[in-house]
Amino acid sequence: MKPTTKHGAFLLKKHSFFKLAALSLIAASFFSCKSTPDLAPVDAFELLDSDAALYLTVPVQANQEFVTAAVRKIANVAESDAQKIAERLDTAYIAIDSKNELQLSASGNIPTSFVGLALSEKNGWQAGAVEGQLAYTHKQTGYQLCLPSSSNAFLSRDISPMVEKFNRIAYADFPAEKVPAEVAQNSENQQKLLSETIGEKQFQYLHEKLTGDIMLYSPNPRIFIKNFIGALDVNTSVTSVYANLSQYRGVKEQFNVKMILNLADARTVKATIALLKVGFFGSAIPAKVVQTGQSQITITDLPVTQAQLLSVLR
Repeated sequence: MKPTTKHGAFLLKKHSFFKLAALSLIAASFFSCKSTPDLAPVDAFELLDSDAALYLTVPVQANQEFVTAAVRKIANVAESDAQKIAERLDTAYIAIDSKNELQLSASGNIPTSFVGLALSEKNGWQAGAVEGQLAYTHKQTGYQLCLPSSSNAFLSRDISPMVEKFNRIAYADFPAEKVPAEVAQNSENQQKLLSETIGEKQFQYLHEKLTGDIMLYSPNPRIFIKNFIGALDVNTSVTSVYANLSQYRGVKEQFNVKMILNLADARTVKATIALLKVGFFGSAIPAKVVQTGQSQITITDLPVTQAQLLSVLR
């Protein structure tokens, strides 16, 4: 059984969203950590919303080339700065909802003393407080950034639910009289942790059985599936997708993808397989397509470029 809470220990809307993350983490790499209270460790995975259409888990150290390329392309920063970001992060968890709104929750070694300098009004940030945690809002985009500890960073257009979850875990073992008043007064507005709402299989897939691959799960694949398999009209029949993306050995900027498609109606499996094979053959894509369950199709050896993966995040 999975636990109902996890107290252990990216890519993004998009151009502006990733840019804010990049700017913040670049600044972080140049400053030393400040002391923080002895908070309980917070699992970055737990802070994501439970109703997303797409989830990604990115083990950063095993995918530094991809993360560096993503930062350089989307945030328009120098390679050296992009590498500093990758070096600071361990794992990045991303959630994208059906409206293409994103959340990023990352773990790593993230210095926090830089905030007063990097997140200044001159750079477009306005300081404030959310549920007892110092937070910064970007005036143009409305995105919010919170760095509540040297191990956690998260971004979203509305970080209140993420801050509430962080506080609940971080202050769980504090005596009531030592919990900050701003935290205590919001303790009744509790959001469920992701491990409490996501299915056991999905939890294991995204969080527990990690290798160096990028893991993807989507309970609503319409927002991204064409990025991987082209303009094939299979969206209406696919109810969920699991995929793992591994780096091609000796091939830069390309992933080898295994993708499992679950269909709503077993009667459509053969027709969908035929459609996929025709589409892949016509595009000279050397992918293999087989039926692996009554209403399940597995695609293997599907080449996906970095550019295709970035397009999911706009």
